[in-house]
Amino acid sequence: MQNWLERTELLIGNAKIEKLRNSHVLIVGLGGIGSFAAEFIARAGVGTMTIIDGDVFDPTNKNRQLTALDSTLGKNKALVLADRLKEINPALELNVLEEFVLPPRVWELLETYKPDYVMDCIDSVTPKLEWII
Repeated sequence: MQNWLERTELLIGNAKIEKLRNSHVLIVGLGGIGSFAAEFIARAGVGTMTIIDGDVFDPTNKNRQLTALDSTLGKNKALVLADRLKEINPALELNVLEEFVLPPRVWELLETYKPDYVMDCIDSVTPKLEWII
């Protein structure tokens, strides 16, 4: 089987491919920004991802969210995106959480999953502030 990251390796080299493969990115919020970010990160070859969103798709999401389709309406955003990410990279170690992250949970998630990087793609101010602080 051909190395699916072959073209990326030509651009950044094997050492950086390995760094990506050994990285863990946590993404909270999988809507208009988070869904695209998660896909790009999976396509970059990151080895571990934790994706978090408690919301389900509704028709108003279709104009801006990658996985919002007629066939996904009413389904959880994290579960739908997880299937897509595993199609891109079956070796991806993926933690999927169907929840809205409230402030007390932020530190627990960081301690449990120990991500190297966190992407805040939340559209609510209160939990966003907790991630920043």
